[in-house]
Amino acid sequence: MMKQKTIKIASLVLSSALMLSAAAGLAGCKTGGSKAKVEIVFWGNGDDNEHGVFQELVQQFNEMYEGEIFVNYELQPSDNYVDRVNAALGRTRATVDVLYIPDELIKSYATEGFLAPLDEYIESSTEIRLEDMWESAVERYRYDVDTTTTDGPNAHYYGLPKDIGPTVIFYNEDHFTAAGIKVISVAESDLEAFNAGTLKDDRGRSKTEAGLPADFDVKPMGYFEDSAGQKWFNNQIPMSWDECRELATLVQNKQRELHGGSTQYYGYFTEWWFNYGWTVGGDCIEYVPTDDAEYNGGYWEFTIMEDTPNYIVADEAQPFTINGNTYQPGEILSWNDKLADVAAENKTIADEVTAAAAAGQLNELPSQRDAFVEFVRVGQNANTVVDRQDGEELKGYGICPAPSTIQGDAGKSTYFKNGYLSMLVDGRWNVVDFRKDLCEVPGEPKEGGFEWDVAPLPIYKEYYEEGDSIPSGKEVGDVKVHGVEAGHSGSVALSINNRSKKKEASWKFIEFIAGATGQTAQAQSGFAIPSQKSLAAEDDIFIQPGKCPQNSEVFLRAAEVETPGDWWYLKDKLWINPWAGVLNSDVRNGRKTLTDFENSNEFKSTNATLRGYTKAT
Repeated sequence: MMKQKTIKIASLVLSSALMLSAAAGLAGCKTGGSKAKVEIVFWGNGDDNEHGVFQELVQQFNEMYEGEIFVNYELQPSDNYVDRVNAALGRTRATVDVLYIPDELIKSYATEGFLAPLDEYIESSTEIRLEDMWESAVERYRYDVDTTTTDGPNAHYYGLPKDIGPTVIFYNEDHFTAAGIKVISVAESDLEAFNAGTLKDDRGRSKTEAGLPADFDVKPMGYFEDSAGQKWFNNQIPMSWDECRELATLVQNKQRELHGGSTQYYGYFTEWWFNYGWTVGGDCIEYVPTDDAEYNGGYWEFTIMEDTPNYIVADEAQPFTINGNTYQPGEILSWNDKLADVAAENKTIADEVTAAAAAGQLNELPSQRDAFVEFVRVGQNANTVVDRQDGEELKGYGICPAPSTIQGDAGKSTYFKNGYLSMLVDGRWNVVDFRKDLCEVPGEPKEGGFEWDVAPLPIYKEYYEEGDSIPSGKEVGDVKVHGVEAGHSGSVALSINNRSKKKEASWKFIEFIAGATGQTAQAQSGFAIPSQKSLAAEDDIFIQPGKCPQNSEVFLRAAEVETPGDWWYLKDKLWINPWAGVLNSDVRNGRKTLTDFENSNEFKSTNATLRGYTKAT
């Protein structure tokens, strides 16, 4: 357990006066006044709820360190926060000491020397224990500016996570009910006991109480039909790609039927390819180590349309070793290890991999290109040709509104709240708003609201079917081949301006916010997951039984496996903006096929841009 100062955590039920000051104070609010030895300036941004939480936290900190340190909390407007940070960090005299840094900017600012390394502070701290924090949250703020990697010889921590916001599926349970779909909540590890009748699901029902046939065994499926023809959704099991598509189609068709055939209703919306590519081991760039003196240890290769299959060690197999790297059952081989020659223009699978796959030690997974095709098909209407393969036209599934329909980042949440979306892939940050507008307490929807909950993101899965050669101990409906749970999470760092003359005091404040008190306050308010795993497991801190969503544990599973989006990969987005612009406009809006995408100048020029990031000087 963490060693922590004994601090009384103030109640997080915000007073009306606090909320009014939160709404009013964009120009810069100072929490009280003090004749402290050291005064530091802290910049943050966020909505009224987050601002109110941080006002209380700053007040607590100032009381703790009265006469020693005083924090001036200056709330910055969200719409031009980055512009203000750019201007502030570029000044020779520090006008801000501690500030929020989005994960996508941490490498850029580290490269410019704008941020103070925190390694020595972390090592000497009794409040911060990295081993108790989500690895994917902490490690995204570690960077080696020479090798452009997180684990290079000169890597440093340039921030600590203020929060982490994993992505999950938010779903409208009223829509599921209208479509005749019943919901259970059973983890895969509990299925055997649930099927045997010795364990109830997380909503307090046994198998028979939920309405499942006594002779029917629930399999590790997210969406399924029982022996009596009843359709079910298990909100603790990731759906396969096929299940997600089938469920989205069913609820969409029902909503359109209920609303006179209106095509304004959709079953699903996602704008991110990450969980599709990462579940099968793909990615949009890969690092190629090299001893070529032209580069600082290696260079980046553009792989978003990489067409070689991926491989995972079979669950029942022995560990697999290649190139000195050992992979355990359930682990996917890296891009570098699966290929015979990563530097070759035409990629081929290594002989050792091919032999292990033939022997059943490795299972073959779709390529990154296959996964990308699936993502684009999810977002296209049923009449749009997405790709052509072997003479076959692959069209969209017609379950997802186009980006031009959603119109901006806030539009997707509004679409969901207005009942036009049955399932929405988005982050933890929605919880406060959905509780306020839709339903805070399960079973008590607000006027105009509805019952909602969350579920894990889809992953790649195949099941044993009738006619398959089924090994001993397996049966129809068991998982045959699977990918891994994956997705992206958002995060913001607490960092110190490298030009600050008050780094010691600044660190004390970061330690407070990133430690138990700060993380508890944010989690109890609903908008964040504590950075410390031990805190996240506490019911009264994060899980919050009796509040929506009922299935909050899904966020914790997601925090364990989800990683930053591609905007974080390198120090800037010059390599990503051109092709992403074509993808998010022409391709996702149905104006270009994936072949057009691959043939575009924006796509073809990416490798040349990537080579520049690690050129030796």
